[in-house]
Formats: sequence, C-alpha cells, structure tokens
Amino acid sequence: MASLRDALVGQVLTGSGRVTYHLQDCVGEGGQGWAFRARWNDPEGVTVLAKVLRPDTVSLEALRRFQQEAEVLRMLSMLPNPHVVRFYDHAVAQVSPNGGPVIAIPFTVLEFVNGPTLEQVLKSTGALAVRRARRVLRQVAQGLETVHQQKVVHRDLKPSNILLSTEAGTEIAKVTDFGLVKLAELNLVSTSALAGASLGYAPPEQYERGNARVSTRTDVFALGALAYEMLSGKAAFPFTQGENPLIIVTRILSGARPQLARLTTLPAELAQHRELLHDVDHVLAKALSADPTHRQESVRAFVAELDHALAPLQDLERAPRSLVSPFEATSPNSSPSGAYRSLLADSIEGGRPDEAQRASTPSLPSTSSASSASSAPSAARASSAARASSVASLSRPQRVAETVAARPDAWTFVTLVTPPRAMTLRHAALSNRGFVATLGAFGVVVWGGGRWTPVALPPEIDPRAARGVLWLEGGELLVFGEGSLALIVAPTGSTLTLHFAEPGMSFRGARRFPDGSTWLVGRVPRGETTVGVATRIVKGRVDAMVTCAEVAHLDDIARVGGEPIACGHRGALVKCLPELDRGTLVASLCHGNLRAIAALPDGSAVTVGDGGHALLVRTPFEGALETVQTTRDLLSLSIAPDASAWAGGAAGRIVRRTAGPGIPTTWVRMVAELPARGDVLAVLANESAVRAVTTDGALVEGRILV
Repeated sequence: MASLRDALVGQVLTGSGRVTYHLQDCVGEGGQGWAFRARWNDPEGVTVLAKVLRPDTVSLEALRRFQQEAEVLRMLSMLPNPHVVRFYDHAVAQVSPNGGPVIAIPFTVLEFVNGPTLEQVLKSTGALAVRRARRVLRQVAQGLETVHQQKVVHRDLKPSNILLSTEAGTEIAKVTDFGLVKLAELNLVSTSALAGASLGYAPPEQYERGNARVSTRTDVFALGALAYEMLSGKAAFPFTQGENPLIIVTRILSGARPQLARLTTLPAELAQHRELLHDVDHVLAKALSADPTHRQESVRAFVAELDHALAPLQDLERAPRSLVSPFEATSPNSSPSGAYRSLLADSIEGGRPDEAQRASTPSLPSTSSASSASSAPSAARASSAARASSVASLSRPQRVAETVAARPDAWTFVTLVTPPRAMTLRHAALSNRGFVATLGAFGVVVWGGGRWTPVALPPEIDPRAARGVLWLEGGELLVFGEGSLALIVAPTGSTLTLHFAEPGMSFRGARRFPDGSTWLVGRVPRGETTVGVATRIVKGRVDAMVTCAEVAHLDDIARVGGEPIACGHRGALVKCLPELDRGTLVASLCHGNLRAIAALPDGSAVTVGDGGHALLVRTPFEGALETVQTTRDLLSLSIAPDASAWAGGAAGRIVRRTAGPGIPTTWVRMVAELPARGDVLAVLANESAVRAVTTDGALVEGRILV
C-alpha cells in the first residue's frame, strides 16, 4: 500500500463533469485512506484536497460510509458555511500507477485548508487564550448549526477534526470529517460506525444499540469536551493507551464531571479570576451531562451560556476586527462599530493617491487639480465641485482574450487612494466617471478631484440611518437606509427627499435599470416580523411598491428575462409585479442570504451571497450552482462590458466569473491578497481593469498590463 500511495503522486484523477485533479504530495494518512494535495483542472490550478479510499480497505461498508460522507458534504455545499470544509466533487477514477493494471480509486475532493488541526495546536501550546478559545468555539458552533439545520449530526467532533487556517490575518476554524454522520431521514444502522466513535469525545448514547438517542445534543457533548480542553489544556475525559474502552464509557456515564476549579494549574487568565470558575464549570457540566436531555438544547445555546460566564474576562465588543471571523462580521445581525461623529471638510481632506503606486501604472490618467479647489463656502458646494470633474475614469479598456483575462497572474493590483484617517465603511459605490461615494458612521463622503469631501445632508437626516449609496445617471447620488430614508443629492448640492406611504421601511440595496428607473429593496415590518419590499422610483418620485410576505428581506434587484427579480433572505428570488402591488417568490435557491444580483447581456443573471455562494439564474427562474474559489461571503457584484462578472467579498476577496469556449464556468479568485485590508464593498470593471472599495476606505485597482 505504501508503494501504491507513492505511485499515485503525479496521477490525474477524472471527476464528474470531466474535471481533472492532478495529485501532488500525500499530506495525510488514515486507516482507510490517503489525503493528497491536488490541483484543480490544471497542473498549476487552485489547490484542493483529494481524499482517496485505499483499495485494501474497500468493502461494501467502507464504500457506503465513504459515499455517505460525500453525499452529506454535497448537501451541505448547497448552503456554504466558511466554518465547514467545502465539498467540490466525488467520483471513482480509473488509474494505472507505474503502467500496471488499471484500478478503481474512489475519491472525494474538498477545500484545501492550509493550517494545523486544533489537536496539533493544543499539543504545541496547551490551553488557548480565553479570547481565542471563545472565538474558535463560536466558529465551530456556526459550522455545526448549518450541519444541524440539515438534520445531520456530526458524531465525531474532536480536536483532530477541527482545522485552523489563517486567511488575511484572521484565524478561521473549519469542521471536517463527516464519516460518522447520522442522517435522521436515512435511518442508518451504524453499529460499525460506533466502533469508530472517538473515546473521550463521544457521549454514552453513541454506544447504545440502535443509536435511538443520538441527536444534535450529541454534538453539544463533544463541543463541551472541546471547550474544556481548550480552556485547560487537558482532556475532559482522559484515558491511557490500551485502557479498556468499556471502562472509559462507564467513566463518562457515571463518573464525576470534569471541573476547571479542581485543577491546581490553570492558564493565567483563569487562575487570576477563579471566582468565575463556578459559573463556567456549571455550563460545562450541563453540556457534558451523560443524559442528553439535561444538556443545552443546541450548540448555539451552549456557546451563548459559556460566553456569558466568561464575559467578565473579555468583552467581545472590544475585540479587534482581525479577531472576528468574516462570517460573524458580515452576518445580517452585525452593526458597524464606532460612535457617531460629525466630520468637517478640513478634518477629512488630504487623502490622495499614492504617487509611487500610481507611477507603477503609467497608463492611468492623472488626477485633475482644477476640481480640487476648496474655496466653496459650504460642504454641499464642495461636494458639487468634487463631483463636477472625475478623479480618474477607470483605465481605458483593452480587448483581452478570455484565456488571458481568466488568469490571476495576468493581473496587477495596486492601491490608488488611501483614506486620510481610519475609516470603517458600511457601503460604497463606484462611478464610471471615476468618483467614489462611501458611507460610514460619519455620513456620506465622496472622493473626487484629489480629495475627500463630505456630502451635506439635510439637518433632519441622521447619518446613522443611512445604509447605502448609489450613483444615478446624471451624477446624482441616492442615499438610502432605515426609516424609509431615500434622498437624492444633485451635483449642485440640492437634495430631494422621497416620501413613502410606510415610514418604517429599511432599504438594504438599490439598482438603476436601463429604462431610467431606480429600484430600492429591503424590508418592512408586519406585526412581529418583517417582509421583503421593493419600490420603484421614476423621475424622482415613488412610482410603485410591492411586498412579498414569503421572505424576511430583499437585498438587491436586477432585470432577468425582462422581469424585475430581487434576491435576498435564505436564497430567495422574488418577481416584483408593480401592476399587482406584490412580489411573488419564484425560487428559493439556497439557505444562505443572497446579497447581490446582476443581469447578463443574454437575459440571464448571476447572484452571489453568503459563504461564497454563486448561481446562474435563468427563466423560469432556476438557479445553477457555480464553482467559486472562496468560501467567504460575497457582498458586491458588477458586470463588465465583456459580460464577465466580478464579485467582491469579505476579507478582501475578489473573484471573476470565467467562461468561454473550452473554459469551464467558474469564479476564480483574482488576487491572493489585496494591497488593502477589509471587505470589498463595491466593484466596477471593464475588459482589462477593475476597481474595488474596501471597508477601510481604500480604492484598489487591478489591471492587465498587455
């Protein structure tokens, strides 16, 4: 078997859809298989992980379990979660190592996580810092929540099945290894699977005949054991090698629950605050109860109770942004940090393009200095002057072959504009004329003419209510948000406030249509809940409003097959029918929120959202899931004149939809690391250039130098 393992290096496995996987080195080995680092569809393609079932272990039971894990992962991939290792493919390949006889190799292709397991980290460092332990627990719980929503129980949660990667300076925990999952609807007989349950982490019900009591609370037990080990550096239920497994199970069933307070040595954070240990041990004992009915009802409830018990040590709100996962930072319930403050023009001016970086892009038009005069007596007039002349239009497009444009190494990314001081933006909009509109806790600010300039809003408008901005055809700026806020700011500085029949609407997205109309989408309260709402604006007045009771909110809208189609909550597609004053749910494509949708020239559309979800949408409004080289939330979307689609996401992700004759349709990550930090709030592209705005206020441009 060792000889065969080594001979597989360099082999090419053919998966479904004729996608090929080029095996490189073996990075892991277990009792039933090998794990290879592989390249997707090309010897220099994206790195993935190929799990291969060893031929000497192939049996009906092994094949069934291997196939079951693949099917579970395939199902979970329909609602991607950055804290669950992503599934790509499952197939059986025919290979002939070293020219020998052809053998069948069952394999599964997963996301490659470049980082250690939690087991390796604990062996190296011992107990984790409390903040880090809480963060890892929250992320693992978020992954398990997605799993549990599909009526799946992991059943083999342990430190070696938690992978820790570092992406853009942020540690991300990912749950892997679903070989022992239990699907309630399959009614599996899993006696052989029970033999593989991990001692010390599996609760007593996993060893009962028939597994009748196995449920999501089974994973609560394992998560409690993980929490104890991360906080103490010691196993919750230790045992010695070769010890009788029945004795270990009996100890878990009837022995004392592990307690941090009984330990003579503790990490400094806990040792200095032993008064907290009683509450912490109470939460852990509940999770580690031998009786599943005595445990917390869900992993979320367990983590919430533990967070509350540990809250006096560290306030999560004070954690640096780099210590908050993108999944948390971009969740619908998150809110921008920072208190409201009014910034005058002289306090935010001065952010200018980096001359050294601009020198590296010789074809970029220079900034006009004529428009940077600051003698205007009011902020509104200064804003008008800034928008009157563009800072620099997007670089002149060049015709580039798709085979070149699809290659990330053909693109060079530089920072064009950096903010003069720390900014945390919640929305941004890019103009074809080169202007940038941004929205933060301080209000609306425009970059143009070589300077940042605040946009003066009417005194009755609270900038904290604003949630988004959109450039309109004539250079006007639409500001929208909470409390039915919709305000059009003209280049002259004058403003027009739109009035709606319902004052409590919250607008989350906006899109300008080719016919000159503008649509706002969001939510409106209905009793104790909310429903999706879309309004159409024509010539500065509210023309129509539609609601859809089947969705909680809408996030973006585009014209698909001639129809206004909005996307939003839990993968919803809603047809907006102004003539009927209602919206109709036409499809529910996934369980994650779809954040953006944009029309393609052929009448179809693409939509992107949470967990790196991307789908092609065609009438009659069916969605085809497309491969994306990121699991981060995708937040923004635009279509270039050559029909390529660009999406920006959390943690500086920029992906491009690559398609053409002989080229598989996929979303390729175009830059490993942006020269700026933060999430990508807006993108705008042509055939050979793309611009993006990040949450820290940077304007970044990527270009093909041909």
